[in-house]
Amino acid sequence: MKRAVGVFFSLAGLLAPCLARAEGDTTYGRIEGALEVAPAIGATLASYGARPALELRARYLSMAGAFVTYEEGFGQGRDPRRLVSTGVELRPLFFARWLKDKELGRATIDLFIDSFALELGAFFAHPAPGHFGERMGLQASLGLELPLFGRAEGLFLTAHGGGRFSDALAAADGPTSATRAGFVTFGLAWHELVDVAP
Repeated sequence: MKRAVGVFFSLAGLLAPCLARAEGDTTYGRIEGALEVAPAIGATLASYGARPALELRARYLSMAGAFVTYEEGFGQGRDPRRLVSTGVELRPLFFARWLKDKELGRATIDLFIDSFALELGAFFAHPAPGHFGERMGLQASLGLELPLFGRAEGLFLTAHGGGRFSDALAAADGPTSATRAGFVTFGLAWHELVDVAP
C-alpha cells in the first residue's frame, strides 16, 4: 500500500507542471512563431493491414496547414504495398476560444482541445502488382494531439483517423475492389515553432 501511495505521488509530481493553471500566456507559446513544423513517426492501423508511417505537418499560427504521410508495407504481401497521403487541415478551436477568453488555464487540456483538426486530402497507393500512384482517391479524417511538455513546442502523442475512398482500393485477401478503407494513425511528433517574419 505504501508503495502504491508513493508511486501515485511521484506521478502527481511529474504531471503537476502540465496540469498547473497557466499564468499570463494562455497561448502556451503558440504565437511565438508563425509557422509550426511537426515531423512524426508512428504506425497506421487500417482495414488493409498495419504498417509503420512517417509524417510531416506544417501549420500557420496552429490554425491551418498541410500534411503529408508515408506508409511502407515492406513487402508483407499486403495491398497496397505503400501509400502516400497529403492534404490540408483546419483547427477551428484555438483562436475561437482564445479570442473569447475561453481557455481553461491548464496547458495540457487546452492544447489537447485546440488540437482538434478537420483533415481533407488525397492518397496515392502502390498496388501489388502495379506501380506507385496507379491507385488514388480521397481521404477525410479527424485529428487530436496530446502535449507531453505542456507547451506548444515539444513532444506530442498524436492520433489521426478517418476513411479513404476510391473504387480502386484492392481488398487484402481477394481480387475484388473495396470502395473505402478505414484507418487510424498513432504517432509521436515533435512540434517546433519557426519565426518567418522578414
